[in-house]
Amino acid sequence: MPMVETASPALAVIPLIFACALFAAGAGYAFWWVKRLGRRMSAGQVAWPLVFVAYLVFIAVWCAIGWLDAGIGALDMAVWSAAQTACGLCTLARRPVLDWIESLPRPAAEGIRAGRDVSVLAGVSIASALMVDAAWSDLAGSIPVRFVAFTALLLAGFGVVAYALGQRSGVLMCLVPIAAAGFGVAQYFVVQLKGAAILPSDLLALDTAAAVAGAYDFILTPQIFWVLCVVGVCVCLLSFVWPGRVSSRRARMANIAVNVACGAALSAGCVGLFRSVSIDEALGFTYDRWQPIETYRSCGFVPSFISLLQDFAIPVPEGYTSEGAQALEDELAAQFDMGMGAAPERLAACEQFEQVRPTVIAVMNETFTDLSLYEGLRAAGYTGPEGYNSLTGTLMRGTLMASVMGGGTANTEFEFLTGNSSAFIGFGKYPYQLYDLSGVDSLASQFAGLGYATTAMHPQLPSNYNRSSVYPELGFGEFLSIDDFGEVESYHAGARDKATYDKVLELLEGDDAPQFIFDLTMQNHSGYDPGSVPAEDVVRYAPAGVADEALLGQLDTYLACISMSDNDLMYFMDRLRGLSRPVVLVFFGDHQPNFSGALNDALYPGEDPFLHEMRTYESTYMVWANYEVAGAPLDVRTEVGAAQLAAQVLYRIGAPLSDYQKAQLVLDAQVPAVNLLGYRGADGLRYALEAESPYRGALNQMATLQYENFARKVQ
Repeated sequence: MPMVETASPALAVIPLIFACALFAAGAGYAFWWVKRLGRRMSAGQVAWPLVFVAYLVFIAVWCAIGWLDAGIGALDMAVWSAAQTACGLCTLARRPVLDWIESLPRPAAEGIRAGRDVSVLAGVSIASALMVDAAWSDLAGSIPVRFVAFTALLLAGFGVVAYALGQRSGVLMCLVPIAAAGFGVAQYFVVQLKGAAILPSDLLALDTAAAVAGAYDFILTPQIFWVLCVVGVCVCLLSFVWPGRVSSRRARMANIAVNVACGAALSAGCVGLFRSVSIDEALGFTYDRWQPIETYRSCGFVPSFISLLQDFAIPVPEGYTSEGAQALEDELAAQFDMGMGAAPERLAACEQFEQVRPTVIAVMNETFTDLSLYEGLRAAGYTGPEGYNSLTGTLMRGTLMASVMGGGTANTEFEFLTGNSSAFIGFGKYPYQLYDLSGVDSLASQFAGLGYATTAMHPQLPSNYNRSSVYPELGFGEFLSIDDFGEVESYHAGARDKATYDKVLELLEGDDAPQFIFDLTMQNHSGYDPGSVPAEDVVRYAPAGVADEALLGQLDTYLACISMSDNDLMYFMDRLRGLSRPVVLVFFGDHQPNFSGALNDALYPGEDPFLHEMRTYESTYMVWANYEVAGAPLDVRTEVGAAQLAAQVLYRIGAPLSDYQKAQLVLDAQVPAVNLLGYRGADGLRYALEAESPYRGALNQMATLQYENFARKVQ
């Protein structure tokens, strides 16, 4: 995240003083209630004010850590603390107020309760609808009323369900404002970390998010600070929602049963509406696939999130049938066999592969890209990773079209290992988190079928993106996680690239048989705050048009990481050159860094939105061998999609191909690169996925084949 000035930790004293005052007032109230009035205190009388004591202490601790923005001054802290203390004091009056309502004639009491509950629910729902976007977006005030109204109605629906399941009390209803603020705050931090919006599948990757969260400072902005104040007010109001006493045990049990039944019926109704009503059509908006964060900003978090959630199923290609898809695959595979497959260079490579059976090492280097693709940065003197760009004798290299930017590593990994593109799965979906991949073809199972030992390695927690389960499903015989690396040299965000390369070399030394090794590095993971790399490694660049010092600081830190990665790659390749065994190295970066969107906007204002966004989804790749591959021309430059890279590599080294890969290669002649946003045609132009082009038919065939080989197996 960008560096920001933080408030003085001394401000923590202010909420602590108010917390002590509130606790003292609560203790005095308890003494008066029990000793003077001789009455027993209920659990609610004790718990509600203590909630606010804990809230004040929480903010004090957050401030003491140094995680409050400098824009929050002593006066702000005093007002906020006073407001939360006042809310806590109000809850002390809760019991007398409820007792007074209880003393009224039943019709009057029920009328007051009904009016109170409806008013509180409406107020809390509206406040929550405003909070969820106010916490993260400066444009929250410009969101059209219909989107805010939809959010408020949806949250009111959740509130009514919580009201019923919570036995008509406000306890469970407190989850509505807390969740609204929580999602808003989380969205703020995700935007800062990845430049992206929270997606439904992100909720399935919370363990991964938690694993990398320690590298960041979660600094509360003034916006968030005041949203948290409103949360306290909402909780205070909800503390007064209570149904009153029930005279008999039988009546109590009947009330519980009726409330639970109503809650269940309301929940079923909400699910039915979700399945039957399209949010996009009902509210009249179109999701921006090129810049999804802009949809969140202009339409609000909740409508955008729900829209994605409704589109979670993998779309069926138009006219798809399993029989038709299989016939298409057979036809294209036959075309390959008679054309590309019968070419002399392919036949020579196949004969050689059977004889030498090379080890294949795939390195997906975390956030490794060549940012010299940005002309303004190139003009400022940056020419890209020096060693990498000066390599000669590669089998192929060029631009890799990725389907993620700033995060979402697992999707580039999935595309490369399975040959399936996110373009035909849909936006916001992480297959590693959503599907059982045990029946899906992959490079690992393909090499295992050839008798290769298969190993995946990643110096991080094995639970990240569910890899500990996914890798065996994909056919890897072994998975080396952070626990298998021991004490290794770190750089920036984790184990240095060199540590993973040494682990690969260790595997090669321990087994002369052919191996397929997939190495996912960690070193270059975001964020890129200055100070996370040695000062002597940083080179200062100042591209014209980029005035944001925080952005420039991130850029310089990131480029220092890439320089270290470049050095380690040269070391690794030197070691591979010295081996007597044949080795093929596939090296690629998974995505651009999280600040690329801001850099792109600064350097290329006013561009066509699609082409502008596509630039941030470019990464880089190269394929190299330490032996002379028969029939293979050298230094071929071509752009490929992450899902298309593996088939291209196998073709060039003479490895056996599946019918699906053969079909892919035939279609690659028309659409050589595709990602989640669009594709490049054989004419060199880029097209949005939905746009008409001369290659529309080939793209539809790709979607049909992938549905047959992937979606049909996992849905």
